[in-house]
Amino acid sequence: MKILKITIILVLTLVTFPTMGQNITLDSSKVLALKNNKILKESRLKLGASEKVKQNAFTNYFPKVSASAFAIRSSDYLLDIKTPEMNLPVYDGNPANLANATQFAYIPPISIQSLDYANTVLVTAVQPLYAGGQIRNGNKLANLGKEISQYQVNLSTDQILATTEDYYWTLVALKEKEITLHSYEKLLLTLQKEVQDFYDAGLINKSDLLKVKLELNKIEGNKLKLDNGTEMLKMAFCQHIGIPYNDAFTVNDSIVSVFPPESYFVEPSIGLNNRQEYKMLNKAIDAEILQKKMAKGEFLPQLAIGVSGLYLDAYKEENTYGLAFATLSIPISDWWGGTYKLQEHTIKINIAQNNLDEKSELLQLQMSKAYRDLTDSYKQIDIAKTSLKQSLEYQKELEDNYEAGITSTSDLLEARALAQQAKDALIDAKSQYKIKVSNYLLSVGKTTR
Repeated sequence: MKILKITIILVLTLVTFPTMGQNITLDSSKVLALKNNKILKESRLKLGASEKVKQNAFTNYFPKVSASAFAIRSSDYLLDIKTPEMNLPVYDGNPANLANATQFAYIPPISIQSLDYANTVLVTAVQPLYAGGQIRNGNKLANLGKEISQYQVNLSTDQILATTEDYYWTLVALKEKEITLHSYEKLLLTLQKEVQDFYDAGLINKSDLLKVKLELNKIEGNKLKLDNGTEMLKMAFCQHIGIPYNDAFTVNDSIVSVFPPESYFVEPSIGLNNRQEYKMLNKAIDAEILQKKMAKGEFLPQLAIGVSGLYLDAYKEENTYGLAFATLSIPISDWWGGTYKLQEHTIKINIAQNNLDEKSELLQLQMSKAYRDLTDSYKQIDIAKTSLKQSLEYQKELEDNYEAGITSTSDLLEARALAQQAKDALIDAKSQYKIKVSNYLLSVGKTTR
């Protein structure tokens, strides 16, 4: 069901986003990031490579077949034998007559010239029967490598989604700040018109009018900073989710409601088991154990059987030969040095275990810190709400006093500036809380993958 939901979101995103180019939701941002982010693509490619390593290791269970061919051509005969003609005495069986033979056998001259070429083809198949467990453990090691690569993909996915939320909620905060800044600007423009009328009527000094204009100039500067910051963040966000930069798009959310930290809490022991880093550290121990078994297999007997077929074309004759064989290899001189190599792997296993213990403690500390940051951020929202409420009450009181003519323009401007700052502070507090939620969920291994 979750896969179907993601697929539907992806289709809608791909169909609507390029044509609309106006707004983007958090879900569609995540889908685009999962589809296009280059860091995540690299992790998936590494996973594909580890799958090929696993498939290659599996082929070691099957016979190794090799073929070779050999052909020679000589400028002269390699076999060149010449004998002169001769008369050989005929032996009648009596040694006394051998020196004074009366009968001879005529042997004509002989000339043998051959082997000016040779063509051979050799095909051999060898099936290992026992290799000290190296083939079996090699396959386990390759499968372990694939599992670790999958954990790395999951970790990259979690980090990409958390970063996506960071970008997204920061853009939401900038969008809301832009709204409050425009509202503040409208208030000042209205005030400027009133002050201008009072000045034209000679009721106030020019300094009051200049103070309003200076505040409006300050707003123009703040708008420029806000626009530049938003544009740069949009560029980074577009690169992160893998789409062309388009300054026309905007985020389609507002920071209205937040949930308390207790609704996100996860027990550290559970969070530790959820972490991809913890899983990889455990697999690192398994990998070292398999490496030790592989090293031990190098010093055990190796047994294999095989067959060979030989085709020979030489002496103007063609012949085919078949051969079956068995091999047994027993390393003897390597046993002494091998004991030290096995001890080395034992030490590496202990190092991996120690690394797991250390990193587990650090991961739990990270979870505790992330939750503390989350609770502190939630408290900042309450503080910002209180400050906003008080600043609005103060602004309302000074506006009433200003209408009654008992408050100066400077005091009213200060009150409205304080209210504006309080609104921005609340927006910042809420957006930071959203980001802290994302970071905490990442620390306990709970993400929206």
